[in-house]
Amino acid sequence: MGSERPIRPTARRRAVGVAIGVTLLLVVLVVGLAFANSVGAARVAANAEDLHWTNASLGTAALTRAALVQATTFTELESTGLATAEDLAISMSEASDALRRLTELRDIGGASASVADLAAFLEGASAVTAALDEGDFDTAKTLLMTDVEGAYIDLTDSLQAEQTQIQLQIDTNTAGSARMTTFIQFFLMLAIPASAVFIYRTIARRQVREYRLKVEVELEAERAIGRAKDEFIAGLSHELRTPLTSIYGFAEILTDGDAEDPSTSREIAQIIANESAEMSRMVDDLLAAARLESTGIAIELAPARVSDVVSSALIAFERAGLVVKRSGEDAMVATDAARLRHVLINLVSNAVRHGGPTVGIEVSSGDGVVAIEVWDDGAGVPEERLEKLFETFVHNGTATLMTGTLGLGLGVASRITGHLGGKLSYQRFAQKTYFTVTLPLLAEPVGEEPEVFDVSREIRAMSA
Repeated sequence: MGSERPIRPTARRRAVGVAIGVTLLLVVLVVGLAFANSVGAARVAANAEDLHWTNASLGTAALTRAALVQATTFTELESTGLATAEDLAISMSEASDALRRLTELRDIGGASASVADLAAFLEGASAVTAALDEGDFDTAKTLLMTDVEGAYIDLTDSLQAEQTQIQLQIDTNTAGSARMTTFIQFFLMLAIPASAVFIYRTIARRQVREYRLKVEVELEAERAIGRAKDEFIAGLSHELRTPLTSIYGFAEILTDGDAEDPSTSREIAQIIANESAEMSRMVDDLLAAARLESTGIAIELAPARVSDVVSSALIAFERAGLVVKRSGEDAMVATDAARLRHVLINLVSNAVRHGGPTVGIEVSSGDGVVAIEVWDDGAGVPEERLEKLFETFVHNGTATLMTGTLGLGLGVASRITGHLGGKLSYQRFAQKTYFTVTLPLLAEPVGEEPEVFDVSREIRAMSA
């Protein structure tokens, strides 16, 4: 029978590798999407800070210019009495605050192209405030109209141009991030279903391959069973022909009256009885195997002496002139005596036909079990048959069948022993072959006699 072949490791590793690769690709894409978004967001944030600086610089420069104009005007008005000294002080304070804020913006301008224009504007504005502080109205007015105004125009032009450039960068970065995000999202929308389909296809192909292998194994098992049964039927025909030929031939001798000597007649009758017993064992094995394979066999456990069961199993062999050595002790077991007798008959028959010239049965007990050993001094079971020794319908068509078992006897004996709560085992020791039936020991009830094992009644019940 064929054995199930596993899926090739290379194919399995390939499928696992592809799944891992697809998963890593998806992870990379997700990380790329997050990275692209973070980079785009960082760029937009930096552009926004630059834009905020230009806006603040524009507003503060305009405020500074207005504060300088106001301070210059209040200086002139204060000299004519149209403005008070308090008004002039307030205007000068506002001009100083505006210059301070504009100076702070210049310091944080960094690499902006407008920082130089801003510095020029601050320089002119500072000169105006210095002249006002000294009360030099004419100088302050001249500086305001020339240097400061020209520097202011240059500063506003520079800042406005920078604003336009920054806004273009913001639009470009936002659009690039949006395109990258859209591309990766689109790719993920395609990659995730495609990956799922690919993984499912790989798993499905593997399952189909496993199913095909399983079907092939089952078909091969069916073919092996068919071959075994064909061989079994062929062997059965051969095995039945041998005793039937003997029975038919010797029966004809008795019928024709050719055996006039009473001793010869008794010998012929004994041969017929022996061959009939062999055929009976074959039929018993067939019936037991059929019941074991279908509905099972009925087991009725009851106390019995092992010696009584052994004696009943050896009756047919002893009548045929076979001497079976018996040794050991007696014991009580809870068993189905008829089924145990069947097991022992099979084992003794196997030892007689395939073992050595000496056959024996030894009974021992200990550790709560009873061991019934059927032994012979033959060559033992070949190594190649040990693995399937207790399987039914296992027989090599080129080898001689075990007479009375048809390739069934040991398998039937093993399964019946299991139903009795025991175990059948094989052992080769000290140039002897042992088949051992192990059953749970039953303590003999004190003051009670065990039930007598009626051989004829049990045989009739077993054949029913």
